[in-house]
Amino acid sequence: MEEIQLSAAALFHAEQSQDLRDLIAEKLEQLQHYDVLAMDRVVAICFLGKSGSLLLASYLDGHADVMTLPALCGMDLYKFFERYQCLSLRDKLIGYPAHAQRYAPFFEGDFAISPAQYYAAAQAIVEFYAEWPPEFLASRRAFFLFVHIAYNMALGRPASSRPLIVYAQHQWDNGLARLLVEDFPQAKFVHTIRDPITLCGQILAERLLPSEPSQKPSEIPPSVNTRAELPEAQSPFRTAATLSMAAFQKLADLLRGRRVQVLSPIHGDRPHFGMESRTLAIRFEELHDDTEETMRDLCDWLGLSYQATLLESTFNGIPWVVTRDGKTWSGRRPEQPRRNSRYISLKDRGLLFALFYENFVAWNYPCPKIFRHAVVRGIVFAALLVFPMKIEIMAAQALFRNRILPALRHGNVSVAINSLRQIVFYRLAIILQFALEFVSRFAHGKTLLALGHGRAPAK
Repeated sequence: MEEIQLSAAALFHAEQSQDLRDLIAEKLEQLQHYDVLAMDRVVAICFLGKSGSLLLASYLDGHADVMTLPALCGMDLYKFFERYQCLSLRDKLIGYPAHAQRYAPFFEGDFAISPAQYYAAAQAIVEFYAEWPPEFLASRRAFFLFVHIAYNMALGRPASSRPLIVYAQHQWDNGLARLLVEDFPQAKFVHTIRDPITLCGQILAERLLPSEPSQKPSEIPPSVNTRAELPEAQSPFRTAATLSMAAFQKLADLLRGRRVQVLSPIHGDRPHFGMESRTLAIRFEELHDDTEETMRDLCDWLGLSYQATLLESTFNGIPWVVTRDGKTWSGRRPEQPRRNSRYISLKDRGLLFALFYENFVAWNYPCPKIFRHAVVRGIVFAALLVFPMKIEIMAAQALFRNRILPALRHGNVSVAINSLRQIVFYRLAIILQFALEFVSRFAHGKTLLALGHGRAPAK
């Protein structure tokens, strides 16, 4: 408790020593605009690996009837409230930016806002609503709303009195979804999805291969991103050996019964439990290939008016620029939707077709028709499951270069042996998760995310 208060005091040290009364008075005037009790429209955006959830949020950013926090800034709202619910409303409002700055800073980076503006907005909220019922001011709902309002006022962006709040839930988390619906009974969920071939390859590469310094942060948040949880390697790249340690832990977690997953599609390709009627899926490919019609359909579902700004990728009104593999772009990019087999071999394709056949069909992605037969899927899956995937081989080669061979040259046999064991454990973790998923689908079937509208598959 004291730690977050000290962090907030350090973060707002300059603002606490300034005379901000004029700025606070300005914010008090602005607060009369918001109909807080009637602000009940919320949509949570959830990702399925690297599936375009941030891109979708960036399209919604500039809408006049939308209030949002950029990128991952709002992802920990509920976690923060649960941990610090005993704090006063003021301490929560100024404490959250201090908490979020670990991975989604409010006051630094490409989409920074003024700390003085936010601090004044938070102080104005505390003063303006001082006479409201304490039960409401101490509630999750109030905290959720007031963080968004404070940020919006700090940004200086006008919004309607009852805006739609776009909330980056990101993780597939039943608990978070349930809390959101408790606070906002009309809440909706939009999940972005992607071709399972490309998706699985990129997710495994994210977990196994060294990262490139030029890349933007992954859409996978720190709480579930293997790379973000591990210490930095001594070289500019994280070694495959370090990542394999996480693989060992994942297998141990699985054997202890925890729901820790190697691949997001294994659990994140279905709606949250009980939320089917309020859930929509949008394909990554449509966000690039058919942006306008996709956003028009989404607006109809959300009750938003269509605006030209929905075709622009921004956060805080600033273009969201992505740099990857030496290329830079903002918004739609025709090359992005193409199926990418960089990390997936022909053998791996067969395995993924057999395992995720229902996903390919339900989401209109190309898949050989032979896999419509359950017997074929079973035979192919059983025959291919034991063989390492291409990305595992690439990671193992990197591990040999970066860890095993140097260890052997220095006579450190135990390090080499442990590294080899880590490769084996990761292989077993993938086998275990794939096998459990296949058996579960065969025995019980699976309710998958439903597309909002049918589209021809991307080529």
